[in-house]
Amino acid sequence: MTPLQFVHALQLTDSFFPVGAFAYSDGLETAAANGTVHDAESLRIWMNHFLDQAFVPCDGLALMKCAEAFGRGDFESVFRIDDELTAIKPAAAVRNASRSVGKRLFAAYSEISKDPDFAKFFQTLPQCNAPVAYAVVMTHRGMNSREALLAFGYSRLAGIVSAGLRLIAMGQQQAQILLAELLERLPDAVEHIVQMKSEPLRSFAPLMDIAQMNHQYVYSRLFRS
Repeated sequence: MTPLQFVHALQLTDSFFPVGAFAYSDGLETAAANGTVHDAESLRIWMNHFLDQAFVPCDGLALMKCAEAFGRGDFESVFRIDDELTAIKPAAAVRNASRSVGKRLFAAYSEISKDPDFAKFFQTLPQCNAPVAYAVVMTHRGMNSREALLAFGYSRLAGIVSAGLRLIAMGQQQAQILLAELLERLPDAVEHIVQMKSEPLRSFAPLMDIAQMNHQYVYSRLFRS
């Protein structure tokens, strides 16, 4: 990764970039409301489960597959994975959140890149899920698939911790310690994804799935999902 690509990765994954990811908790708000997640330790368990059962075999693997497919010009594979990601997520709110973030990322990046061909490609994506959008955008920016996975993984883990700060009794110092612990696991998770890139997408996180589906019934909400 060149210095310019590095700072662009920081820009694309920063909470300041206008994708609206801060508005979604991906079921964490439900878990906080029912007491499943109530402190830093229970949030650590939630995040480890997310990393092992959702990020590695599903979102991260989809990003890896899309990055490599887009890099070699295999757009049909990108479209197929985009559709598959929508089908594999059982909660409608999470499907909508993923598409919303993906479309905002594409729209904002299209303005930055000034590449008319990229803007046209954005219009052809059937669903525009967030992992697909990040894969395409970061590959277009010149990053390889490992670098894209690390950047996307950081943004997802930081987003969960940020949501946790607003939902449970946890201080900033605790939050940063927790995030640092999870980030230490991220390089190995990325290597695991690389080793399984020929395998199909899958996800087994029933507790998270149920929390995501029940978010609409939370009495008082800060997040959209």
